Amino acid sequence: MPVLNSQANVKNFGAKGDGVSDDTIAFQQAIQACASGAYSVIYMPKGRYRITQTLVLPKQERPNTNATQGIGLTIYGDGMYDSGIIYTGTDYALYSDKDMAETILFRDFYINHAAGGGIYLPQGAHQMFERFFSSACGEGKFGVYIQGMRSGTNPTSGYGGYMISFRDCRFWQETGYLGTGLKLEDIVLCTTIDSCFFSRSVRNYPHLEIVNSDSIHITSTAFERSEQTVPPASPAEGRTEEDVMRDAKAANHVMTAPLIKLDNARAVSIEECHAEATYESFVGIYGHTSGVWIDGCRLDHYAITDYNPNKGYIVTVDPGSTASQDIILGPRNYRIQANHPNTTHGTLIKDPVGCVVVENIADRTSFRDAFYLTERRTVPYIGSSGHNLLRNPSLSAMFTNDVPYSVEPDPGFAFKQAAPSGCIVTQSSTGSKTKLRMRTVERLHKHEYYTFVLSGTNLSGKSTPLFIDIGGDTNDLTLILPSGSERFTITKTFKKYYTDIVDLVVYEPLNLQVHSIFVLPNLVNNIPYGEETIASSAVFTELVRSSSMILSPLPAIPAASAAHRGRIIMVEDSNGVDSLYICKQRSKGVHTWIKLG
Repeated sequence: MPVLNSQANVKNFGAKGDGVSDDTIAFQQAIQACASGAYSVIYMPKGRYRITQTLVLPKQERPNTNATQGIGLTIYGDGMYDSGIIYTGTDYALYSDKDMAETILFRDFYINHAAGGGIYLPQGAHQMFERFFSSACGEGKFGVYIQGMRSGTNPTSGYGGYMISFRDCRFWQETGYLGTGLKLEDIVLCTTIDSCFFSRSVRNYPHLEIVNSDSIHITSTAFERSEQTVPPASPAEGRTEEDVMRDAKAANHVMTAPLIKLDNARAVSIEECHAEATYESFVGIYGHTSGVWIDGCRLDHYAITDYNPNKGYIVTVDPGSTASQDIILGPRNYRIQANHPNTTHGTLIKDPVGCVVVENIADRTSFRDAFYLTERRTVPYIGSSGHNLLRNPSLSAMFTNDVPYSVEPDPGFAFKQAAPSGCIVTQSSTGSKTKLRMRTVERLHKHEYYTFVLSGTNLSGKSTPLFIDIGGDTNDLTLILPSGSERFTITKTFKKYYTDIVDLVVYEPLNLQVHSIFVLPNLVNNIPYGEETIASSAVFTELVRSSSMILSPLPAIPAASAAHRGRIIMVEDSNGVDSLYICKQRSKGVHTWIKLG
């Protein structure tokens, strides 16, 4: 606990804490005493402090290298159920209009802001909340709103919030929370939400909203959304069960906001969390969100009445989030569904964009009651790897400068087989479109999404654009080859298409060493390196049984060597006559071609 002589006890400034008297002036005087540097702590003993106007927080000062005196701020009470602010206004109970709000600790008290918002802070570091309770929220307001790009009253001149923590906090109202518990916007790094509780939301707002922010860790936090209730059937009033069904479905149908909304968020982990009751989605993906990890969560979805249409998805993706990627459901999520036949079927994710990877999932619903035969919820795919569908993924050819098998190049392309594998591809033309056509072993329409992977080395010394055309009609993917000489791997996803054509398209000179190219079914983040040898051009096995085999003719017999030992070729002479040859070893180190037949 802070030492007593550093505390500004609000009762010493005239606050009553009886829930009736207006304690606004006393509180603001205590705040001003901290602003002057006389105190560093605002203490509110057990009680209910009625506040009618927004309390404006003081400016903090960092101690610098010249050993100047710093000024921080702590606001604390006797407990998150014992000491509280009853804010009767419609704005925010606590607000900072300074250029930053740093090293502020909010601890062991609650704010009841039934008609307004709780706390609104600008940019800054080390904004800490411990055992803080937002016990009632105004319609559409926020329990805590941190706007990282706000400096003073300018919403765009800041540099972002960082090193923010919420521990053992509550955002809950027993009659129904009417807003969003926590909104974090423009947070640049290292924010933790741990062991918090968001509950009883009865409006179509997310519990937790993260906007344009990076590096957020949410752990051991619980979320609960209450069902929309309607009046029961009443024969005396002429209200039938059909009326109840109609009204309940209509009321709950509009509750589409996810419990956690990620809007243009990156590097977010959600671990060991819990969601329960009725909700449309646990996590909603909006904007261009990427790098989200969801694992170890217990997700209990149940419709309290028979007429609740909320689906209880684990993840939903907004159709406009076309650049979102790498939303990963880990293998340890535990999900159960209420044993009701109208809510226990369908998919667990809703992903029209193609950005969600499910490492493993199972619906753990026990089905031990009358509905034990009801089907369980499913996902379209499990896992994040697959076999390569490209016919010649390493651009292999029999001879060093041959055109690779199953490849159809435009004029101007040249090839050189690289050691130990792969191929160096060059194209010297400029300005005009040239393509290198490849083929897959089957048409790319079996799965909803596919992943294109290029692993190579750019030998040109400058960044080079390379385009991928699926189907040979228009460029679908853009790859920017890095300028460095190091090996790189680039991945892109595309939707299914009824074609076996994959074109590499360039408009400027190209000097690329291709190590391997993959076209993989589904959304893949585990690349099967080494599988480039499994293709029509290079298959290694102990025994091959086949009713037929087709050989492509060569224009001439290559020089016999150990590299061709055991190889059978077909050569077409100038008269169009085919002949078969096999390369044999005559003696140690001596090889020759023997004509067959």
